[in-house]
Amino acid sequence: MPFLLIAYPFVEFWSLLELSSRTSPLSTITYILVMMVFGYWLLQLAGRSALMTAGRFPSASALRGQLFAGEISVAFGAVLLMIPGLISDVIALYVFLRAALRTLLGGATSGERRANAMNEERDIPHRSSAQRDDRGPVTLEGDFSRVDDD
Repeated sequence: MPFLLIAYPFVEFWSLLELSSRTSPLSTITYILVMMVFGYWLLQLAGRSALMTAGRFPSASALRGQLFAGEISVAFGAVLLMIPGLISDVIALYVFLRAALRTLLGGATSGERRANAMNEERDIPHRSSAQRDDRGPVTLEGDFSRVDDD
């Protein structure tokens, strides 16, 4: 995995060099600028709602499960479009197509139901120690009155 993180910028640069050699340097620069502007525009369009959606998830694992659904995928794809290179643009296209298919097939709504079910499960105070995991302590709200022992 670390090798991929080190090699990724070089492969992106190589893809831009190949594009430049097959077309022209001016068209490559124009392509990069158009993709950056388009990604910025998409991020402006979906960014605020994506942040609101991301704030609803209690943990990073729940957010990771919803990465390809709805506004979060549009924001993620927009950031990928703003990265110069052809590989990141292909990944962004994959993210957009997957989100569109989920929306068309109704997968995004079932994912939201699953996230709401996880939130409701977290609010149940009577879990046994076997059911308890690393979600943190359970806070109980209510009224109380002090009873003195006589």
